[in-house]
Amino acid sequence: MKFRLGTFLAFVALSAALSACSSGGSGMTDSLRSVRGGTPDPEVQDFVRESRPATPVGYIPVGVTPPGRATPVRSAADIEKLEKELSGQRDRTRAFAHRPKPQPSYDGSVPRPGKAVQGMAPPKSE
Repeated sequence: MKFRLGTFLAFVALSAALSACSSGGSGMTDSLRSVRGGTPDPEVQDFVRESRPATPVGYIPVGVTPPGRATPVRSAADIEKLEKELSGQRDRTRAFAHRPKPQPSYDGSVPRPGKAVQGMAPPKSE
């Protein structure tokens, strides 16, 4: 009898979970509400109500064509002018990157302690 009761309870739990998935809501929330007796949703807090817009947000629904563009399409001359500006900027950037670099003044030698380095005063001995 225990095996049949356990199987029956597992079947009931599985069917409740699967039926909650097909109802279109949240599966876990709907199944818990049905078990707890269908408690209502909590009241919306004041700060949530104040932060939401008074009118619904104007999303474009699915299947509806959006309105035409407010900005006019650029002419061929405008596009060509913009391409020349961009090409000029690209060329200036490449020229700057390939400019001759000055030779560094560091020769790779490591100064020895007690010896004066060019441009620095010798260390004071106490």
